[in-house]
Amino acid sequence: MRCLFTVIVSSMLLQLADGQSSYIHVSAQSTVDTANADIRSVIKVWEKYLNARPDSVYANPYWVESEQHRYSPFDLAGHLWWNMYYGIGHYKARVLSVSISDSAFILRTMFYGRDSSEFFVRNIFQVAARIENGSYKLCNVLPINSRYWHKEEVGSIKFVFPPDHEFNRPLAEHMYKFIDSLAALWHLEIKPTQYYFADDLDRVCKVLGMDYWPAEGNIRAPRGFVDSHNRIIYSGGSNEWFPHEFVHIYINPLFPGASPYFLEGYATLLGGTGGHDLLWHIRRNYGYLKDHPQVDVLQFKGVDMYVDQNYFIGGLVCKMAEEKGGLPLIRKLMTYGREDADFYKAILDVFGVDKKDLGTFLRQKLSEYASR
Repeated sequence: MRCLFTVIVSSMLLQLADGQSSYIHVSAQSTVDTANADIRSVIKVWEKYLNARPDSVYANPYWVESEQHRYSPFDLAGHLWWNMYYGIGHYKARVLSVSISDSAFILRTMFYGRDSSEFFVRNIFQVAARIENGSYKLCNVLPINSRYWHKEEVGSIKFVFPPDHEFNRPLAEHMYKFIDSLAALWHLEIKPTQYYFADDLDRVCKVLGMDYWPAEGNIRAPRGFVDSHNRIIYSGGSNEWFPHEFVHIYINPLFPGASPYFLEGYATLLGGTGGHDLLWHIRRNYGYLKDHPQVDVLQFKGVDMYVDQNYFIGGLVCKMAEEKGGLPLIRKLMTYGREDADFYKAILDVFGVDKKDLGTFLRQKLSEYASR
């Protein structure tokens, strides 16, 4: 679900230079008891970590070793696809609270700054700290925050969900059968996957450690994202059935340089998105284009905030490729790069359509598939 963050913060990120530009001083709210030696210690470790290339993966001296051995990247919330630490040296960091939970300190930190003359909060982030070998080290809050969540295993999937949710085992088995068929189609080994889900994505994000993030709130609808390296899925507004992100878990690692049009498009083709299948999204977006013939299809972002052109245009192209040449042609699409020029070249190679004719071609195909 790569458009989730892009729509909201792309303008913010354009103003940031890559990397960390200056030393990050972590201040504390006046209500934080910094007279307590342990609290002072965990804040200092947090500050040292933020200044020790947190956007890189290496044997970090400020993080518990057990998680560094278990996960890669080990900082689960900080290294998701939007990279919570991107440009972090350009923001101020302020610890809002330090509390104790499950024998660990939980630090809530606000990262904030100014855009032109406007104050904004980039995120409010949780991280934990506990004693390891006589000194405080940081650790993920996910196991702490989800310790009372229920867990059920079906096949290769560990379902993790709030205690107020009644587990639907037949639906979970249906999810596993989908994975089994996907793996068989692509001749892949089935591997263990953790799947965190709740009725609201914000609820899942808070368990992960994001008290506030720029894509929080809005109308509740099925949304999710994946940590393909650690084989973890996070979703909200859904249930045991969420095939879109499971497609990403298995397909994205095969084609790390593929265009989002084809990665998101193929996941939408097989698993839908936002609670609806691909044809529903094609019909919905074509309905708008039909009423607005002046709109350039190549510049059209889509009518839904979280379902951009990567999903319905990419899904349309993958559907046409599947019908034309089956899985081998899907594989071929995945071999093109991530840039717009690579997408145009793929369309030219596979469908013989030049960029100058692509808008008309896509509008015609959207019309054709919308009438099915």
